[in-house]
Amino acid sequence: MSNQVEELLRACRDYQVLLADPSQSQDIEADEERKSLQSKARIAEDTFKAIFGDELKRFPTVLTTMPFELAMTTMISWISRVLPGQGGLEKFHDIEALSSRLRELSSKSEDGPTDPSPRVHWPFIRDLRVYLRAYILSKGLIIADLPGLRDLNSARKAITERFVRRCDHVFVVANIDRATTNESIEKFFHLAQSLHQAKVDVICTKSEVLELREAKSDWPMERAAIEEMQQAIDADTDLVKSLNEEIADLGQDVEKFADLNHEDAQQLVNLQWERGRVEQSKEAHEFHLKHHIINLRNRSVSNVLRLKYRGSKIFCISNNLYHDNRHEPEKIAMPFLQLSGILQLRRYCIGIVARSRLHATQDFIGDQIPAFLGSVMLWVEAGSGNASAKAKQQTLDAVSAIQSEMRQVSELKVIRTEHF
Repeated sequence: MSNQVEELLRACRDYQVLLADPSQSQDIEADEERKSLQSKARIAEDTFKAIFGDELKRFPTVLTTMPFELAMTTMISWISRVLPGQGGLEKFHDIEALSSRLRELSSKSEDGPTDPSPRVHWPFIRDLRVYLRAYILSKGLIIADLPGLRDLNSARKAITERFVRRCDHVFVVANIDRATTNESIEKFFHLAQSLHQAKVDVICTKSEVLELREAKSDWPMERAAIEEMQQAIDADTDLVKSLNEEIADLGQDVEKFADLNHEDAQQLVNLQWERGRVEQSKEAHEFHLKHHIINLRNRSVSNVLRLKYRGSKIFCISNNLYHDNRHEPEKIAMPFLQLSGILQLRRYCIGIVARSRLHATQDFIGDQIPAFLGSVMLWVEAGSGNASAKAKQQTLDAVSAIQSEMRQVSELKVIRTEHF
């Protein structure tokens, strides 16, 4: 920790020296180097502000004129109030305590302005790894959640840029309402292009959040169909209300049911059965309307994004639709799970690993094995040590047989990654 603090403090001081000494500023010929010093100083200052909060307001000279060693000692003492001893090692006996501590470290403090402790602790977290028994992760996929590029804190922005360089695949996540105009998506694409990132796709969230009135306004060509589906829902609603009134008149509790004659009892059973049927019809009509409107917006947003970011996959998902229905029986849950878009996204993520393994296997078969066989042939032809003529011939025959098999494999290598 002290090494990190020293590195950040030196970044602040180096840029201040550059600003205070015009002659030294002129010694740095490259403008890019000056920009680099400025960027490092800004990241360091933002990091210190995030960690120490009000402490810097009370002791502003710690970053500027306070003697370097004293400034280091001061900041290390501030840090010791937050992190425990033993090199920052903490142990927890249950998941609740761990979750509480992580929230404390990654969120702003709820204490008042007089609190002497740092208000934000996330810069202390170098790396946080969570292991989960999930099928989507069982094939080797590693998911990293990063801050956005539009974060006002340059330190968090720098973290994102650093991690993107290590990612094989980037998903930009945005609310579906603002996805087509979200500047973060465009910034990620520019960053990926500058880093020669292979693939950037878009995930639009909260696809289930919509208004009927807005839907009819946004898609006037679908207004008649939407109104027809809404009328079916209204008719079911009115019918359920009417049936409830009839059931109430006959008496639906056990005591009154026992007093009914055979004809009224049969009528009550029929009314209750009919009410259940109409309620199911209403639920089906509501799902049909929701399905129709969600798909309308999903297609509309996806088409705009595909034109803007060609070659990218667009996923429109709803965590709520998935979470609220995933424990229902399969017949009931599956329509909602399909509509949520989570299943399609999950298959695609698993396919990322499958395609990576396929390419690695193809490279191994097409490049590494032939290179190894060629080395064996050269070794044999060069004398192959103390091997007898018979052993040499057997080796050559084995290599020839393997090469023949490899040629057949190469001819059959028509599997395309898109099949996954």
